[in-house]
Amino acid sequence: MTRAFTDLDKKYYEKCSEPGSLIKLKYNSKTYNEENRDIAKEVLVYLPYNYDKTEESYNVFYLMHGGGGDCNEVFGGMEAKTELKNILDNMIYYGDIKPLIVAAPSFYYEGTEEAKTIQSAAGLLTQNFHHEFVNDLIPLIEREVRAKTGREHRAFGGYSMGSEATWNIFARCLKQVKYFMPMSGDCWAIQVQGGKLCPRETADYLKNAAYKSGIEKDDFCIYQLVGDNGVAYEAVDTMIKEMMGNDDIFKFSDSFENGNIIYTVAEGGTHSYEYCYKYIYNALPLFFK
Repeated sequence: MTRAFTDLDKKYYEKCSEPGSLIKLKYNSKTYNEENRDIAKEVLVYLPYNYDKTEESYNVFYLMHGGGGDCNEVFGGMEAKTELKNILDNMIYYGDIKPLIVAAPSFYYEGTEEAKTIQSAAGLLTQNFHHEFVNDLIPLIEREVRAKTGREHRAFGGYSMGSEATWNIFARCLKQVKYFMPMSGDCWAIQVQGGKLCPRETADYLKNAAYKSGIEKDDFCIYQLVGDNGVAYEAVDTMIKEMMGNDDIFKFSDSFENGNIIYTVAEGGTHSYEYCYKYIYNALPLFFK
């Protein structure tokens, strides 16, 4: 069972009369590999309208960029040069979602420039990011901004290589995160393009990771989205169809009331941030219920 894709109305791209704001936070982390050296990191953070005028705490959506990007990419930096900030502002304004915090980190760090052009090297970084996420990024966000704590108040999503990072966070961090939004990308835990080249092994890996986490199957939510006119479609679709056979852990539905995984294919959708933002519009209203 799949869920229909809904396109974005042009009003969501317009400047909102109740805009949120962007801030950048710096933090220290480690490479979390054999070298285990100290590294300096940044995260771009979206705060909803009137954040400074209330004492309210908010759910957090961690949003990872695609290959070659950085923490500025999804929002277009502090200047908000992409459409995402307007879309979020308007989704809140029109009542599609409740006000929330969005944190945009990066899996790259100084010294990993080659990974911006080599898929396998980038894949290693996304597979390793969960250490930084749990040990450094979550504590930073919950210390520096008014973020609600607990896995039911956290979502993680990503586009392209960020989708691979999302699948890894699912496999490694179910005790920290309840909601997942992989967009235009499959899981590479077994090998690069594992969804296409070894779909059964990849599906089994994700199923076993869910079992080992100890989290019940009715206590996590995955919304996978992809366009059928993009380079990621075959890998994603092949992996998802294999996951459909693991119905002892993955229950597909068109809503989270009746299942724990939703799959949406955008007809004609390309591998682009244009569709990434549309996917966020489709999926985010179903989170944090």
